[in-house]
Amino acid sequence: MASNIIPFSNGRNAMRHKTSNPQDQRLHPRIESDDRVFAQVILSGEKPDMVGTTLSCTAVNLSVGGVQFRTNAPVPVGTLLDIWVDISTRPGKFFLAGEVRWSRPTGEWDDNGNERWFVGVQLKSGAATDIIDWRDYHAAAEAR
Repeated sequence: MASNIIPFSNGRNAMRHKTSNPQDQRLHPRIESDDRVFAQVILSGEKPDMVGTTLSCTAVNLSVGGVQFRTNAPVPVGTLLDIWVDISTRPGKFFLAGEVRWSRPTGEWDDNGNERWFVGVQLKSGAATDIIDWRDYHAAAEAR
């Protein structure tokens, strides 16, 4: 007879790493995260004064093809970013590049009265990025 007891650590890891919403139309599974993300604005047609700005952010979820993070500034759709993701469970940071696909307020404010924003970024392939290692990391995470 099979046991219906799941070791606590397995259940916790499953809850942290996989989201499962049947209405979710995303291309790739997400890993929920609260890891540190830094995003530097490379190009912004809507807000050119943001170019060169680096945002300190907190990841919400990560996938092979994208990153969702929370930050204290709206980032216009179409903005190109260089992104550093610091996964707490592995050494080093991933350097990635991407384009903002959407940005919306969280309904929360920080201690300075700045509204917080969710930002969704679609990752781009690039020779000078860690996109191959990023994909390998996600393949291994999905296999667990």
